[in-house]
Amino acid sequence: MDDSVWLQFCINRAVKLKETDWTQTSDAPLTPEKKAEFTAYRQVLRDIPQTYDNPDDIVWPPKPTI
Repeated sequence: MDDSVWLQFCINRAVKLKETDWTQTSDAPLTPEKKAEFTAYRQVLRDIPQTYDNPDDIVWPPKPTI
C-alpha cells in the first residue's frame, strides 16, 4: 500500500480532530450528552488505523450535530 494514502488519511483525520477540539474544553457550550457524543466520535477517529488495514476501505464516522 502506498504510504501517501495513509499520509492523506492522517491529514484528513487531523483536520477532523482539530475541528472538534473545542468540544472537549471544560467551558464548551455543550450538554454533557453532546460532549459525550463528540468524545466518542473523536475516539472512533483515533481508532481507525487499528480498525482498517486498507485506507481505501475507511468509512468515516458521521460528525455529531450541535
